[in-house]
Amino acid sequence: MDLVHGYLKGKLGRDMMYTKKPNHIGILVGQVIGYNQNKSHAKIKLSKELNLGDSIAIKDSSCKISELMKANSNIKNATSGQVVTVGRIKGKILKGDKVYRTVSDKLNKDIIQVASKENIKRAITAKIYLKENEKIKLEIKDLWSNIKLIKIEGTIVKKADNSGISKERIKEQLSKTGNTPFKMDEIQVIADDNIIIPISRLNSIRRNALEDLEKKIIENLKRNKSVEIKRNNENKSNALKISVSVLLNNIKEDIDYTKLTGINSMYIPFRFFLSNKEKVEGICKHFDTYLLLPAVTKGNYERLIESNLEDILKRNIKGIVVSNLSHFEILKKYENQMKNLKIIANYTLNIINNNTVKELENMQVSKYIVLPELDKESIQSLKGSIEKEVIVYGRTLLMTSEYCTIGTFKNCSATCEKGAYKLKDRMGFEFPIYTDRINCNNLIYNSKITSTSWKDLNVDSIRIDILEETEDEIQNIVNTYKEGDRLEGEIYTNGNLNREI
Repeated sequence: MDLVHGYLKGKLGRDMMYTKKPNHIGILVGQVIGYNQNKSHAKIKLSKELNLGDSIAIKDSSCKISELMKANSNIKNATSGQVVTVGRIKGKILKGDKVYRTVSDKLNKDIIQVASKENIKRAITAKIYLKENEKIKLEIKDLWSNIKLIKIEGTIVKKADNSGISKERIKEQLSKTGNTPFKMDEIQVIADDNIIIPISRLNSIRRNALEDLEKKIIENLKRNKSVEIKRNNENKSNALKISVSVLLNNIKEDIDYTKLTGINSMYIPFRFFLSNKEKVEGICKHFDTYLLLPAVTKGNYERLIESNLEDILKRNIKGIVVSNLSHFEILKKYENQMKNLKIIANYTLNIINNNTVKELENMQVSKYIVLPELDKESIQSLKGSIEKEVIVYGRTLLMTSEYCTIGTFKNCSATCEKGAYKLKDRMGFEFPIYTDRINCNNLIYNSKITSTSWKDLNVDSIRIDILEETEDEIQNIVNTYKEGDRLEGEIYTNGNLNREI
């Protein structure tokens, strides 16, 4: 088996990834010393332990071990150095083939056992009053939210003829929270001496109190999640007032972007300010244009940003779209040039709540772009004094990879610029690959195009991401979404808009 080192040695290239197998290879556990094709029995000399229920792989053949033998006896476990026979594995298996364990039954069971103990519960306190000739009264309090609840059970507390119920037994029953989201942190029992109460009544009041407390907490969460919704009127005259931003993920020579109409802002990635200067200059003259810094900047990218940013800031741009927190530190060096420029926070800053919005306000950000993973209710709940923008159209950038997929299978002589490349998954979906030539990073986009309605989202502007579209298609897209409509069909996805996160 060929060895690969990934990022460990800091050397990138075609040897960075193992391309012969898409899933994990497993742990080497032995070597085939014989194979009976008629019985599908593989005789293996073990270098590590092997257990019944494990899964193994030998070249392209694999199986879950349901038959493990030593000599002629069935066994459940085998240790390093032993020779065993594994049954029911078919394929072109030869003497000398290496055997890999792909699934450990023992490890899986250990993981399940640990995971079952990871159920984090809310701590609560309880105080129960048991007074003779009075009803049972239980007070419980959720320590996370300080929500309190009082429950009264109709049963009257009686004095015992002999010995009554102990406080320890009462605490024992109240502490049984079972599958509820709560655990008892502290229990106080305020009771008269020598009283009696049916255990079933203690269980009943505890169960009912916990159910009511859970409902009360959920209702409180919903009530505190204030939502301000600006509803756009359905007529197109009002819909046309929405501000439109366009991100050019790709700049084509055969498109005259200056002829496009209905666009308020253009976002241009940093690399095009270096490689398509004339084209970008024309865009800057016709639109409010913003420099978009990439989310991943290191090595050559950092050096190029430092050596070119001052010159770019002198051009006819309106501001900068920052995509990671380090960009704020970089911009501190250019305070004088930035005085009249706006800062926009890209969605890669993971803006998911109003605490983040507040921080962006403090950092003098004028607009933020909503994270595509958010659902409708989460987007509606975001509010503040700065503008909110949502992406309504485009292929989402799924991954920025330092590993060049194209260069692995073809000689690297700017091949990526001479054709169109895509990754195809097992379902047949195709994911477009583009290359940022500054660091030869692969930019892998979603197989489907996000297409969502911005109505009822309480936003100030919408963003349209362009990648492979023609000039006519871009204009049609801008017109469609500016009017409040959306494109639909098999190639489109609504994203997470109607899902809970």
